[in-house]
Order: sequence, then C-alpha cells, then structure tokens
Amino acid sequence: MQNRLLGIHMIVQNEEHHLARCLDSFKSIGSECFITDTGSTDRTPEIARHYGATVLHIRWEDDFAYARNISLPLASTEWILCLDADEHVIQGLEELLDYLPKVHKSVSRLRITIENQIGEGAGESVIFQPVRLFRAHQGYRYAGRIHEQLVRGGTRDGGEQEGDDQDMNDSFAYEKGWIAEHEPLAPLRLVHDGYLPSTIAKGDKPLRNLKLLQRELADRPGQPFHLYNVGVTYCQLGYIEQAAEAFTESFLHTPLHAPYRSTLVRDYAKVLLAMGRYDEAHGLLAGERQRYAGYADLHLIYGEILEQQGLEERAYKSYARATDCREGFNGADLKDNNKAEIRGIHQQAIEQTDKPGSDELCEGKSSDDVHREPAQMERHYVTDMGCDSYKAYTTMGRLAQKRGFLQESAHLYSLALSSEITYAPAWTGLADVLQQSGETDESIAETLLARRKEHSKKEDSYPGAVIYDDGLVHVVHALASSGAYGQALNLLHGDPRNTRIKHEDYLYWMLCANRVSDALHYVRNHWSEELSDVRNLQPEQRVDLALTYWANELSVSESFVAAAEPQERKGWRLLNGLLDAGEQVHVEDDRDGKTVHQTLQAATELSKNILIRAVQTGQLAFANKLYEKMAAINPEHDGNGVYSRWLAAVLYRQGYTMAAADLLIQCMSQGDLDAESHFYLGEAVYAKGHYDQALILFQQALELNPEQRQARAGAAVCYMKLALGVIRHELTRSPADKVLMAQQTVLEQQLRTAEGIPWRTVFHARERRNQLADQAHFIMHDREG
Repeated sequence: MQNRLLGIHMIVQNEEHHLARCLDSFKSIGSECFITDTGSTDRTPEIARHYGATVLHIRWEDDFAYARNISLPLASTEWILCLDADEHVIQGLEELLDYLPKVHKSVSRLRITIENQIGEGAGESVIFQPVRLFRAHQGYRYAGRIHEQLVRGGTRDGGEQEGDDQDMNDSFAYEKGWIAEHEPLAPLRLVHDGYLPSTIAKGDKPLRNLKLLQRELADRPGQPFHLYNVGVTYCQLGYIEQAAEAFTESFLHTPLHAPYRSTLVRDYAKVLLAMGRYDEAHGLLAGERQRYAGYADLHLIYGEILEQQGLEERAYKSYARATDCREGFNGADLKDNNKAEIRGIHQQAIEQTDKPGSDELCEGKSSDDVHREPAQMERHYVTDMGCDSYKAYTTMGRLAQKRGFLQESAHLYSLALSSEITYAPAWTGLADVLQQSGETDESIAETLLARRKEHSKKEDSYPGAVIYDDGLVHVVHALASSGAYGQALNLLHGDPRNTRIKHEDYLYWMLCANRVSDALHYVRNHWSEELSDVRNLQPEQRVDLALTYWANELSVSESFVAAAEPQERKGWRLLNGLLDAGEQVHVEDDRDGKTVHQTLQAATELSKNILIRAVQTGQLAFANKLYEKMAAINPEHDGNGVYSRWLAAVLYRQGYTMAAADLLIQCMSQGDLDAESHFYLGEAVYAKGHYDQALILFQQALELNPEQRQARAGAAVCYMKLALGVIRHELTRSPADKVLMAQQTVLEQQLRTAEGIPWRTVFHARERRNQLADQAHFIMHDREG
C-alpha cells in the first residue's frame, strides 16, 4: 500500500548504475515516486518502472529547475522529498515517517543530512544539511538553471529570489537580508557519492556544470553565488588558479549574511593554502574564523596555514579550538580529564584557548574589531567529517610528535581513535610515535591490539551496536606503515584471505621483511604465470613479482615478459638476461644502431622503476647489483651524473641517507650536483650539527635554483644558529650585557619560527629504521674510462 505522507521526486539521465540502489533504500516505506527522465539512453526508465515509479519523459533544456518543477504539481502526498539518483538512505527513514506527522503546520520546509563522499577512505566525506523536504501544493518551486533553489511565491523585494543553495547551504532562508525562519532538521541521513574523484573521472558533470554556470553569469554578470560555484567546479576539474580567481571575485561581492558565505571562506582558504599563498590565506582566516567561531574546518585550515609559516604553537592552539566546535562538547575530554597527559608548549597552547578573546588579541585585533554573526544564528556548516574530532586530534598528535612531545602525541592519536576507530591516519600515527619512542615491534603490536580490544568492549556495552569485526586490518596496516613488517605478517598467520588485506600488499610486506623465499612460495600459490593472469597486473605489482623471482636468483618467465606493454618488452628481456648470472647478454645491433638505442633506453627507464621498488622494499643488495649491471653494459647511461643523482634522491627519501650522501659526494667530486642534490647533502650535514658547511651547500643549491624554498629556509636557519652561537659565546664573557641578552631572546624566537617552517625532509618510522640499517655502497663508475 502506497503511503500518502511522503513522496519521492527525482530527475535522472543515464543513471542505471545508481538508480536501483537509491530506490531500493526507500522500498520499505512504499512511497509515491515520480522520476523525470531527461533523455536516458540506458536502462534507467526500465529500472524506475520496475520499482513502481511514474516516469515522465522530457527533453533536457539545460535547466535543472525546469526539470525539477515538472513533477511537483502531480504529487498526491503531504510531503515531497527531492533526491538525486546517486544518493541513498543510510539512516532515519522509519524515524522520518514518525517525525513528519508531528511537524507543526507553520513549518513547511525541512532539512536533512547528506554525507557527500569525496574519497574512498573512512571519514572522507563532507556533511551538509540542505532543504530537501517541503510540503506539497504550498507554492514551492525551483528556480535557477543550475544549483537550483527552492522558492515560494515569486521573488523577494528587489527581484532576488528567496531560497538557499541546494548544494552549499546554511540553516536559514533570508528575507531582506535578515533571518526569515529556521528550518528544523529531519532525522533522515543520505550518502551521496556522485562526486567521488573516480566517478568524476568517468563522466562530464563538472564540464556540464561549468557550461551552465557560464550561461547563468552571462545572464547575471558578477553574481557572487554563481562565481562561487564556478570556483567549486574549477576545483573539481583541477584548475586551481582559475578556482582562486573565481573565489576571489565571489568573496569580494558576497553579502555577509549570504547562506553560502561560510563555505566560500572555507573553500577559498583551502585553495590559497594549496597554492602556497600562505599570507593571503592567513589574512583571510584571521578574521573570518572569528565570524564563524563554531566552524571547525576554518580552525583546522588556519592551523595548517600557521604551520606552513612556522607558527607551531599557534597552529596547535587552532587545532585544539576545532575540537571545541563539537555539538554539546565542553572540552572536558581534552582540557580536564586528560590535562595531566598534556605537557610542554602544547599544554600552554591549550590553556590559552580558555582565555576569551585570545585569538583576536594575537591577531592584533581588539574584541570590538571582530564582527561575529548574531548570537541567534545557529549554524549548520558544510563540514568535512571529523574536523571537530578525530582529524583535529590527529593533526595535534602529529604536531606534538614533531616537537618531541611523544607521550602527548600518543595520547592525542588515541583520542582520535576514540572518536573514529576506522581513521587510518590516527592508527599509523600511533604506531609511528610508539616506534619513535623506542618501543619494540612486539610492544607496538600489543598496544595497537589493546586499543582495538578496548574499542570492541565499548561497542559491546551498547545494546544493538554493530560490532566492527575487521579492526585487525587497521592494526596490520599501521604496523606495516611503521616498518614492523614482521609483526604485521605474524598477525596474519601466513594467510591474508580472512581479512581485507590485498594480495599485492601482502607480497610487498614479505619483500620488505626480506622473506624472499616465502614471497616466492606465495607468488606461486596465488599468481599464475599464464598470460591472462599477469596481463592485468598494475605496474608496481608487476615489478614486485619480478623482484620476487630475481631476489631468489631466478628469471621471470617469457609469458611474464610477453604480457608487458609492447614498448617495455625489450627492456624486460634485457634486464632478465642481465640479472641471470649464467647468461651472456648481447644486444643485437643494426646498421644505424637504432635497435641498440631503443633496447637500452627501454631497459634504462624500466630499471628506474625497479630500482625505486627495490629501495622501497629494502632490497639494497639487489639494487646495487642492478645499478652496476646497467653501468657495465651502457657506460654512457650516466652522462653528467644524472642517473647517480636520481638514485641518490631515491635512497635519501627512503631514509638511506648514508648511502645517498656517499653517492652524492662522489658526484660532487666530478662537479655533477644539481640544486636538489646540494640540498640533500646540506640537510645531511645539518643533521650532524655542521651548520657552516650546511649553509654553504644550501647557498649553492640556491645559486642553481633560486626558487627552492627548502634550501632558502635551511640557509636562514643556519644563519640564525651561527649568529646565536656567536651571541652565546659573547655572553660567556659578558653575562650581564642586556643588549646581548635581548638579541638572544629575539633571535631564539625567530629561530623557533624558522625551524617550524616545514623545510626538512620528513622521515617516518620506516625511514628512521632505514637510517640505522646496513646501507649498500653504490659504486660510481668512471664515465671516461
């Protein structure tokens, strides 16, 4: 029996991959359903009719509002719910049916909650709460060619349509610039996955949207709402500079009370941050995060900006403030119960967040200078999931770890996991800081398993709770990310099939753990060498399989080589023969030498991918062997030291700093260093405390590339350290010299900021382990003889 309380209205075109899922999620309530098809050429209408929907066929007129309005007069239900085909219910449908009859008659519009997935991982969603529910036959219709808005009774004074943006919206409809009403939030939650990067790559939605937005702007030049959405569309297309221009223009003309303005500020700041325009982003958020004080995203972005500027204490403070934005949160879990766990400069930052107006004062503003929203404007911001909880705690944990507060860092990562047990960065961060604290791999595994068990007990304490039964996956991945490959493999007991561990990850971990014979056994059991099986391998998987055979001093099969891309086959055959100790390699020449050149070129490019993977898996002996073999058959392959410098950079970034430095010093003796090589060598010298030598290398890097930001920051830090050393030396002779003491204080503050700028290469647990590992000596052959 069809219910007369709630009806579903949709517009669709070629949605056969999504529509059934959407309609299936509403099937239990037997809703009236109108689907307006705008020209599908697939099975969409057939699927709609299968679910009992009334299908209306119209021609697409490049106007979303026109299409949406077609079905509204046909509704026989009290309420209308407008959906998109790539949305589906995850929560609250039965509750909604209980809720709607109780809604006061004066309320005619309701908001719902939508999780817009922007990534494949847990928590990679944006939460927004648009008006999607409204009473039928109350004069409502949609207006706007794109990003259509729900309007009622024509237009407002001045000709501007009343309404709110369906995609980027707020809690209020506005009338004459002020609040008209507050739409309640209905207990319905949907997921929308139509704008996942993988989905966008398959279709042309952003290009279609851009075309419609440009038509809107042709009709209404300079309209800030459309300019904002142009910026969003450019972001989806990857045109970040054009997005920044659109956001800038929109921001300059958007009224303070506009419903989408807070989201515009967020997206504008994100783009400026991504472009490295830190001063502009800082200036934007210094005031705007006071206006939208409850917007966790702004505090989190502001913290990232401050970190890039080296202002780590203030960055931490901003991250902590994001956690205060949780609904009903009073800060107890961070500021009271666990305050004893927080130490050092981070405790000071947290205490500062308790001081009213402290942010305004640190920005050089009085409390009167900051124009906040009216107190009655309760906000429902468009927000990334976790910005007010697990993402904020994780960034705080990372920053605490960077500053050496390891116990505090571990505590903050644990807080993040208490908020979201599936958040992978918190798991990997916890494993990383435990390794940095000197814990054994066995102890790290025990701590992570205990953390998982603790969460399971909490789930058990709630009646009807769904038990998360594959938490072992996160523990295993966290152990592997910290370089504890042996422990990760041991937890799987030699068989990943009972978990969501991918076969290629398992093989990679065995190579990293140097269990090459086990890896060979695993490959033979799980991968066929038949052409059809190996042809579908990804490039890294193909290299891992080859490494498995070569590390066991075996050759890859001809079927493996034949399955490679045509342009790579000659390279595979040459390398396969080159690494076979019992085979003599000959490259057949032709009269113009073309065959030799093509074969060597293919082998050289392929050898780079193999060397990268060999270094990543810790197979340095094999990497050295391949490097020597390539040098032996092609003495000209390393012209001007390009190949050696490239290999040194690969080694350095993986933590093999000694091997990299050794190779770079050999290159330096032949005058072959480029700007990047000078920087890496300078950083290695800096780590040993030789600031004068490091300064020379950083300066040489800047001479070769004046735009290298890392070398510039490194040189500045070296200058300050050398100057501070001179002042301290003078103070030993004149300890009461107030001028020197004042200079020392100022210089120490400046040095803290300079050191806080993220200029140094970041080494995590895996790279830290490699710094202590045996490192092969890569011989650089004489290119002239």
